[in-house]
Amino acid sequence: MAKDPSKTEKATPRRRQKAREEGQVLKSQDVPIAATLFFTAIFLYFYLPYLYRNLQALFSYSFSESSYLQLSYMLKLFSYKFFLLILPIFVSLLFVGVFSNLVQFGFLFTVKPLIPKLDNINPVKGLGRVFSLKTFFESVKNTLKLSVAAAVGYFTVKFALSGFYSLPLLPLPSQINMFAKWIVVLFFVFGLLSIPVAAIDFLYRRWEYEENLKMSVQEVKEERKQYEGHPLVKSAIRKKQREIAMRRMMAEVPKADVVITNPTHYAVALKYERGKMYAPKVVAKGVDRVALRIKEIAIESGVPIEENPELARALYSSCDIGDYIPEEFYKVVAKILARIYRSKSSL
Repeated sequence: MAKDPSKTEKATPRRRQKAREEGQVLKSQDVPIAATLFFTAIFLYFYLPYLYRNLQALFSYSFSESSYLQLSYMLKLFSYKFFLLILPIFVSLLFVGVFSNLVQFGFLFTVKPLIPKLDNINPVKGLGRVFSLKTFFESVKNTLKLSVAAAVGYFTVKFALSGFYSLPLLPLPSQINMFAKWIVVLFFVFGLLSIPVAAIDFLYRRWEYEENLKMSVQEVKEERKQYEGHPLVKSAIRKKQREIAMRRMMAEVPKADVVITNPTHYAVALKYERGKMYAPKVVAKGVDRVALRIKEIAIESGVPIEENPELARALYSSCDIGDYIPEEFYKVVAKILARIYRSKSSL
């Protein structure tokens, strides 16, 4: 159950990321154990024959050469060869342990779980942990595991003892082979039975993990405000951005070649540079009060104003600031610019 009754909302992505950074991840200790036991049985089944042959050769070589070589050298050689033979077992077990954890929560490196916390030495919270649902689940799970291990061990030993008395009558290779089979069977049975235990533990850990991450409605709202911004702050930022964009646009009006107007409701400022632009570009546009301001700046800067209601409305609707005018307006705009250029050249 959730620690706080008010925490009824599922964790947000940011809450999950923060918990991961603190080392709180979905992890079951029984999953690596089950994987290790099961993989060990399979690995030993294929590796033990190879290990037996090489150990036999190693012992034969050691005893046959012991009279010719120094004892210290033989011990070093034997230790080195023996280490190489058993190394694959430890490497494979390490790989399985790491891989089974990576499958659960991926790669994670953090030192925050190692930092001491005062809550861990709080006696009240300590008693709460002792009598918690988690402790009860762990007790039941461990009792179940112990019972299964005892039952499996009992039946395995009972099965092994059935042929134990005839074991001394068998040759040494047969004795070793029988011991190897018992070991593989024992690992395989333990691994097989640990799979449902690991599955139950993993499902419980996932439920517990989700419950611990739950948030209250207020926490969700506060997080949204913190990372998405308060509505008033966001409104102020957008207003400031519009003001900056408006100043930049008005600064381009004096550089325009002509302002096309409605004449009172629309205004579109166009600029054209031969050799640099393939068509006239919209450098400013606006309606109503913005349009009047564009006209005022155009008059102050000596930019020609052309009244063409249909063209002004069409350019305003089809173009954004910085866009080149569509090809359908080339002819009419070219006539306007040509007339303006002629009037300037005649002055």
